[in-house]
Amino acid sequence: MQIAKATLSYFPLWAKGPASALALSHSNIPWSLNIPSDWATMKPLTQWSKLPILEITPSSGSSYKIGHEFAVLSHIGTLDPSLNPTPTDTVISNQLMCESDDIYAKLTKFQPTPKQREKCSPAELAALWTPSPEMNVHNREQGLHANLRLLDEFAASESSSPGSITTSGTSPGECKLYSTLRALAMIDGEVLSSYPALTDFYSKFGELEQTRSIVEGKQFHQYFIKP
Repeated sequence: MQIAKATLSYFPLWAKGPASALALSHSNIPWSLNIPSDWATMKPLTQWSKLPILEITPSSGSSYKIGHEFAVLSHIGTLDPSLNPTPTDTVISNQLMCESDDIYAKLTKFQPTPKQREKCSPAELAALWTPSPEMNVHNREQGLHANLRLLDEFAASESSSPGSITTSGTSPGECKLYSTLRALAMIDGEVLSSYPALTDFYSKFGELEQTRSIVEGKQFHQYFIKP
């Protein structure tokens, strides 16, 4: 399918939209970012009542829209196979997306934002960031470092080259992983200090021109903050 253009709609926040923006930036798909000026009016008209939404306009045929971050990222990978060159890359990418979203879910539940500065007790927030996780407890009781440890081990075992996890190094899953790690690093700049594989990935991916265009473009501002 030849794509005339793609439009990503999302808020100007480093939350669930930047991963898709990164994937589009690393793809060969012509695209633009739409930041809604009146979300209250737009919300009831969206298929899932949430963003991000990706609208695809083919060179011929009717345009269509995709909602939900995972579906958007997966479709970008389908439209540009260079992001996931092999079936193994797709499997790795999907796992990275899922594990990264587990981190995002924990941040959403516990981590303060400018509009919600007290989501939980100080003890619960401290437990979220405990650097030495207990890996044998229920997942709902594990903090962020449990996910980071698993991701670090996974990245080290699957790495195709230093700093890359898939063959391309820019799969949709790696875009989601980088977006998630950057959200954490905005809160605590030393969060990856114990994870060499993630540190290598975060550094290499962050240095890519397509990544820098999103980060330095400053269209997405910090969402999760320190208490």
